[in-house]
Amino acid sequence: MPGKNGDQFKPGDLVFAKMKGFPHWPARICKSDEEYKKRVPVFFYGTHQIGYLPPENIVPFVGNKMKYGSGVRIKGFTEGMWEIQNTPGIGMKAPPQPKIRKR
Repeated sequence: MPGKNGDQFKPGDLVFAKMKGFPHWPARICKSDEEYKKRVPVFFYGTHQIGYLPPENIVPFVGNKMKYGSGVRIKGFTEGMWEIQNTPGIGMKAPPQPKIRKR
């Protein structure tokens, strides 16, 4: 079921996102930004690109894997499906490490 509003998705949620000219693609919701109220920022697995999509073009990954997750033969899609299932944190910035002071 397509998203109804941007509040339905939280940063880190795994989804399938649909851009014009492409099939539903494995993606992750990025940190939401106030200036993008009508569009949701998503990180695309496999290509590692970021896109800003309307919520109606995004569906949850869970429950839609069989519908959208197979039969696509476009470069990057198979890699994206592997990444979303095995390394979903890929592309996220690591938290800052504390500085160690030498004495």
